[in-house]
Amino acid sequence: MYTTTTPALLDPAVRRLIEAVTPGGRATYLQVRPEAGATVNGCFSNVRAKCARDGGRMLCGWQLWEWPRVLVEAEFHAVWLSPRGDMVEITPKPQGETSILFVPDERHGYDGTVVDNVRIALQDDQLVQHFIRVSRAIVQVMARDGRTIRRGRASIPAEQIAPLRQAQRFLGHAIHAGLREHDPCLCGSGSRYRRCHGHELERALP
Repeated sequence: MYTTTTPALLDPAVRRLIEAVTPGGRATYLQVRPEAGATVNGCFSNVRAKCARDGGRMLCGWQLWEWPRVLVEAEFHAVWLSPRGDMVEITPKPQGETSILFVPDERHGYDGTVVDNVRIALQDDQLVQHFIRVSRAIVQVMARDGRTIRRGRASIPAEQIAPLRQAQRFLGHAIHAGLREHDPCLCGSGSRYRRCHGHELERALP
């Protein structure tokens, strides 16, 4: 649908994101050193297992991502803090990234609760804003009634989540194709996005 990667630079947008998630926080590039048996998107269970084997402790914080020219994003994440006090990224990455940009946040620990990513748009465009709002709505559905993630998955009724996932994919494809709010809508109606799917989503999204 869309691909984010580790930000190459600590540019002003990334610095704004750091300040948004951890005021006064410091970001550090960490080399990815996947632990044997570690799973993608399983950082919390990966780190727990590592601590049980080798000591140390879990350090929570925010892994920073960038969708170039679209948005920057902070994902709640955990790395292994070795007995010597070294931060080590043991979780493999979906696109094979060899380094991550991580901001420790000692204020938060992991309790299984769904935590939304924090996103900042890099351009003032309705498609991008709708993508961010749909992504936020997906997490709100996942977290409704105090749901928590168990073993990395949350059980959500399909009729609640499917329309939002479909909208997220639609918006992701449109943005990836280079479309903007005044371009013809990806659906092929001939109308501009803002007057087509954009109008419908504007009314439907919180």
